[in-house]
Amino acid sequence: MKRVQLGAGKEFDLIRRFVYAGAGDDVAVGPGDDIAVGPGDDAAVLRDGWVVTTDLSVEGVHFRREWLTDEEVGWRAAAVALSDLAAMAATPVAVLVSMAVPTTEGGDSVSGGVDVEAVQRGVRAASSSVGAVVVGGDLTRSPGPLFVDVVALGRTAWPVQRDGAEAGDHVWVTGTLGAAAAAVTLWEAGDQPPEPLRRAFAHPEPRVEAARCLVEQEVVDALIDLSDGLAGDAGHLAAASGVTVILEEEALPVEPAVVDALGVERARDLALFGGDDYELCFVTDPGVVDPEYFRRKYGLQLTRVGTVIPATEDGPGVRLRGADGVVRSLHRSGFDHWGTD
Repeated sequence: MKRVQLGAGKEFDLIRRFVYAGAGDDVAVGPGDDIAVGPGDDAAVLRDGWVVTTDLSVEGVHFRREWLTDEEVGWRAAAVALSDLAAMAATPVAVLVSMAVPTTEGGDSVSGGVDVEAVQRGVRAASSSVGAVVVGGDLTRSPGPLFVDVVALGRTAWPVQRDGAEAGDHVWVTGTLGAAAAAVTLWEAGDQPPEPLRRAFAHPEPRVEAARCLVEQEVVDALIDLSDGLAGDAGHLAAASGVTVILEEEALPVEPAVVDALGVERARDLALFGGDDYELCFVTDPGVVDPEYFRRKYGLQLTRVGTVIPATEDGPGVRLRGADGVVRSLHRSGFDHWGTD
């Protein structure tokens, strides 16, 4: 079973202790004869081409119900799991959803104010949007907030992993960045985000078709989805591949509505560190990507945001070239549940 190196961060230090305890530093971990790719990538890959991932959404951590309708809660929970399949260039097949739903004060209602059927409709809609079917799950009561856990299953003959980047490669992203994080910033400040920002958070779209197209054109060497911010997720690519990624500050495809709402400097900060974009970040050989083709075929913007170089003396990681041309170390990585930034 192949082991994929994770990037920096307290959350990922904890994951390393969970899954690699007693395994040492060897590439092979445990027996795993039927497992092609184990922990460390966006999803696990079985030998027969099945790709499996799980993602947990917790009220008060990943979303607040005053921000979203219950149907949007379901869509978002499913979409972020399905995005992990896109990150492996897998075709979604099936989804299982488990919910722990708060009870009323007297414990006489399973719903506790949550429209469980609306949450399920959202899960089904997100799954259907990429060709997957909800095939099961579990439902129980919660003494606290709403929990929605989604397991997504897909298939691929060629899973694209995080560890294929080499010095000289180019780094690209789909779409624009920072919108979902800007929506959260505005909500937390007591303001209502404009609709483009709100929708980016409430209705992320897994880039399944774009990922499959990259594979069909045989142009992608490494791939990840942007859940924790470009800086953090590029760091995972760098760690897995044993390289350094130089991001170009001036090239960041910041969502214009974020600039309008929060200004250029804050918008760039959210594009790098905010998270919740669920776009793709991928690495290719120079000169093989045709952004205009993607724009015509998918209505999807592609932007080259950086270059891969050999790992520096500090080891694999991510650095940023500013508008002044100076390359600097980043003062932090992406979103981290156990971080302090």
